[in-house]
Amino acid sequence: MTRPLLASVCLLAALLGCSATPPAVATPPAVSAQPAPSAESSSGAASPAAGVQYHATELRPGDCIEPMPESFMVTVVPCTVPHSAEYGAMYVIADGPWPGMAEMRRLAENGCAPRLRYVASRREEVGFIEIVPAEQDWPKSRTAYCLAVAGNGGKLVGHVLK
Repeated sequence: MTRPLLASVCLLAALLGCSATPPAVATPPAVSAQPAPSAESSSGAASPAAGVQYHATELRPGDCIEPMPESFMVTVVPCTVPHSAEYGAMYVIADGPWPGMAEMRRLAENGCAPRLRYVASRREEVGFIEIVPAEQDWPKSRTAYCLAVAGNGGKLVGHVLK
């Protein structure tokens, strides 16, 4: 699946709350007008192009991320290089009033844990974290994104999820 530049700019503008038309983006002469090539995830589905920043909604299981995201914007890298996390699944938190950040993390953890499928030989070396919505995004955004990470706080190399 290709992701045209304009769609990415519009998505970013929408996330930032901009209502104006996105500014024109100059294309350097050496850059083709063709869409960026996609990497293959472990599931065989087309993934975001490696080394490019995307919103977490565009991730596919098996996409590797570096550095560790501080928001819903993530940078996808090849899984063959050291990386901070591997995307595994998402979990939609039940609608209702804002539960508070501690409860949000608990709900996301309980939703992510059963959804992540680890490579058996690597299970002992990994844990997981979640990217969760902030209070100002609630209830419009109720999705938690589940990421496998190195249990020792280091980097992963290769896939740790099936």
